Amino acid sequence: MHGLWAMGTTGEFCCLPATERRRAISIVVEQAAGRVPVIANVGDSSTGLAVRHVRNAVAAGADAIASTPPHYYPHSPDEVAAHFRSIKDVAPQLPLLVYNIPQTVKVRMTVAGTVDLARDGTCSGIKDSQNDLEWFRSLVLELRAEGLEEAFRCLVGTRALIDAGIQVGAVGAVPAVSNVAPAACVAVYEAANRGDFAAAAAAQELVIRFENLKRVARAGSDSAASLAAMKHVLRLWGVLDHATVTRPLRPLAEAEVDELRRRLAMLPQPEGIEATA
Repeated sequence: MHGLWAMGTTGEFCCLPATERRRAISIVVEQAAGRVPVIANVGDSSTGLAVRHVRNAVAAGADAIASTPPHYYPHSPDEVAAHFRSIKDVAPQLPLLVYNIPQTVKVRMTVAGTVDLARDGTCSGIKDSQNDLEWFRSLVLELRAEGLEEAFRCLVGTRALIDAGIQVGAVGAVPAVSNVAPAACVAVYEAANRGDFAAAAAAQELVIRFENLKRVARAGSDSAASLAAMKHVLRLWGVLDHATVTRPLRPLAEAEVDELRRRLAMLPQPEGIEATA
């Protein structure tokens, strides 16, 4: 991997108290040990709460910070802009990325508003997780028109569209499934970057097969299925001790874990890792 995104959606940041979020970021920074940059998500429902997470991320040694728009209220573009500028004021030394995920935050960044944040230097990039390539491509074209594509880096947060994102102008991806299929995700990125879209598509198919492990869940939300499946994969590989998800997200039932184990056995296993009970 070329970097780590700490306390994102897969990290269930929105369900954790500030003390646990701070500790999680500290652990990621400590374990990364400077080998790759760590981006800490500080998003929360108000500017004041986000600022608290910013200070904790700075103290932990994060290399950059990211934030969703403030959630719950349907904030206007001017409120969202003020939110990001206030965050930047607290940590002007760190790059700040927009975390655009309107399906959970309920506030969608506009192309014009995002370009404004790039133009005035408030934000240095975006992770766009909304699975809307038309919107993403529009943003890339607007940034290019203003000569901002180097100052503002565009990342896709999609699982099944890494190669497509690179083709329309992304410089990278932050897909949740990279927790269990990191090599395949990197292979998609590298193949697409060199213009070998056949190889990228082949690697993307493997990524999707790992993503589809969540289909073992027979109840609960799609989010719970995805998070629980990934955690159980990591537990079966001996990476995690527990596959706990925050309530009320539904954990996998015993029969579902058995089916997950069966399906996982048909996929490539990481070198040096053997599945455990």
